[in-house]
Amino acid sequence: MSGDRRVSGLRQHAGLRWLVALLLSALVVSGASLGIFSRKEPATLPAPRSWPECGTSGPRTPTGHTTGLQTAYADAGADTGDRADTGDRADTGDGADTDTDAGDGAGDGTAGATGAARTTTLVVVDDADGPAAFQVHASRAANLVSHFGPVRVVRTSAYQAGMLGRHRALVYLGTSAAQRLPEGLRRDVLAAPRPVLWMGGNIGTLTTADDFANRYGWRWDGDGLAPRQVLGQQPADQARAAGGQGLHGVTGVRYKGALLSRTSTQGPVATFTTLDPRRARVLATAVTDDGRSRPWAVRSANLTYLTEVALNSDTDDDRFLATADLLFDLLAPGTPTRHRALVRLEDIGPQADPDAVRAAGDALSSLGVPFSFGVIPVYRGPLPDGPERATVRLRDRPELVRALVHLLDRGGTMILHGYTHQSDGPPNPTNGETGHDFEFFRTHFDAQRRLVYDGPIHGDSAAWMQRRLDEATAEIRAAHLPVPRVFETPHYAASPTDYRVIAREFDARYDRGSYFTPGWQGRSPVSPYMDEQFAPYVIRDVYGSVVIPETLGMVELRPSLPDEGTPEAILAHARSQFVVRDNVASFFYHPFLGTEQLEDIVNRMRSMGYRFVALCEL
Repeated sequence: MSGDRRVSGLRQHAGLRWLVALLLSALVVSGASLGIFSRKEPATLPAPRSWPECGTSGPRTPTGHTTGLQTAYADAGADTGDRADTGDRADTGDGADTDTDAGDGAGDGTAGATGAARTTTLVVVDDADGPAAFQVHASRAANLVSHFGPVRVVRTSAYQAGMLGRHRALVYLGTSAAQRLPEGLRRDVLAAPRPVLWMGGNIGTLTTADDFANRYGWRWDGDGLAPRQVLGQQPADQARAAGGQGLHGVTGVRYKGALLSRTSTQGPVATFTTLDPRRARVLATAVTDDGRSRPWAVRSANLTYLTEVALNSDTDDDRFLATADLLFDLLAPGTPTRHRALVRLEDIGPQADPDAVRAAGDALSSLGVPFSFGVIPVYRGPLPDGPERATVRLRDRPELVRALVHLLDRGGTMILHGYTHQSDGPPNPTNGETGHDFEFFRTHFDAQRRLVYDGPIHGDSAAWMQRRLDEATAEIRAAHLPVPRVFETPHYAASPTDYRVIAREFDARYDRGSYFTPGWQGRSPVSPYMDEQFAPYVIRDVYGSVVIPETLGMVELRPSLPDEGTPEAILAHARSQFVVRDNVASFFYHPFLGTEQLEDIVNRMRSMGYRFVALCEL
């Protein structure tokens, strides 16, 4: 769905496009359901039994957690009523680096190290433009960097001398031209005790232009400050605010031979006046709509510089993939090239056709492809004209339960996809039917049929969410099935409270997370305060969940956009994501679509060099 179909926000929420696709398929799904529910079912459920661990478990690879965000938000003047922080550990966040980092649990097995061998990455984010901009950028950076181990976030204004030397590396986000760099930060970066990834502006305040050129072999254009950007601001307004600084009209970034996409709403990028190729290596180039190209990422000595803060993804082939890959050079330079893939069978609830479910599993199994499948334990029918409304549980469908056992026996991993995949209230936003409506967030369509995110479900709380999850797992047990350890949020939307409960109850989530800026509570609509993010590898996000990546979307029955929701679109995005040296590319598929397109995508991704793996192999 194009951006003008959604109330202005930080980015288009992918759940909207997929919701529209499901609405277009509603007649097919509902029509099939009428016949399925009228079938004669076997008399009994399969007998209880034991299951292989991979049948329900998630990744084995530990990932880091984030510290410092909660207090940093408060110190930045944020509304801290429901912050996107893990809550796992306290952190001073006041600029005093008192965190010992002991037991952080980095993925490289060096947890508990001290001094020069620390494994925590320091993320420094400008705070001069207020808490909203700080929180958006800090959360995005912390999520992505967490793939490489523990993360510590501090505000730029709170940085104190020596911090860099007590961390493995520094990631700096120069988002505000009004930010004053602390003297300690400038000296630490220039002293080169650790590798530094500098994104965006304010490079011009690090030292004098001549001294910088002598050290690094290139000069910035203009004053080296951050081109003024406002979240959600139109390109023309950004150009006026930037005062002519930077390169405008950038529509792509060429990296490792691939042209990654970039939208004009992301504003201008910084530019260079001179660059000595003997001392500074150009890693990627920005490409404009009129064919110009300029360096976009360069490396010299300990400093890698990106001409913008590229952490958001407006498309599945966005230039943020280059950032995701360049982090390996900073934090895991010895990582070998590896391209893994995942496929998930979607929306398998009591209304599903057992024959279609078996066929999809058999098709993947015959290809030797591990897979996962999202199960909805209870089906609610559409809101009725009269007093009756259908409610069907998995235990009421022994034939479908046997089909799910068939998937488990074929190497499938079962994941929990909500309780009812609708909210048991008024339309949210369609007709209240399972698989169509949101379960953990209120939404509606406005007069122009744009999806509006209104806020948490009325009565939302940690206790409410816990009850809902308990009821879902009870239904799974009642069907004599194993309880999944991986959760998929319906339509990828929930409140921060809900996400934290999920993090506590499940080993991992398998979705794209929704993140919120300060001031969202009590506001309606919430759309402008929501930010959706995915990563091309496993991360631990700011809610505390290990997040399995979903990066390619789905095959749609009737694609709502010409370049989305088709096998060709999925394959094109998979090619773009190949630039990440150790990536996980993942798509999902509805069994009622048949198996031809499913097999086609799998075979062609394998031909590209992808290897399909089970969730427990990540």
